[in-house]
Amino acid sequence: MKRAKLDLGGGMLIETGPDWNGRYYVAYRNGCSMFFRDVKLLRKFLSLPVKTDSRAKFDAWIAEVTAERPKLQQEGISPELAATGFGPEVHLDESDPNFQTRMVT
Repeated sequence: MKRAKLDLGGGMLIETGPDWNGRYYVAYRNGCSMFFRDVKLLRKFLSLPVKTDSRAKFDAWIAEVTAERPKLQQEGISPELAATGFGPEVHLDESDPNFQTRMVT
């Protein structure tokens, strides 16, 4: 998955990309740039009027970009670990020789 860019004209530009925390947006408007994670706040910052060409172009682009999902599932990792960060792989079973071993702190 790579970064994407939308030029709305009039000095308005939006760049987006994925990272470990989800999707981020950097919007440029009137000589000011802002970082967003929420599409509603991004839309409010751009202040695009409803039923205009630029708003329709923005909404279509957002729908296209958010439809792409990064592949976070790796081989050997359970879905629980991928979703919560704490799956059954982190628990020792009783047959493990290190089951009752105390950790040095």
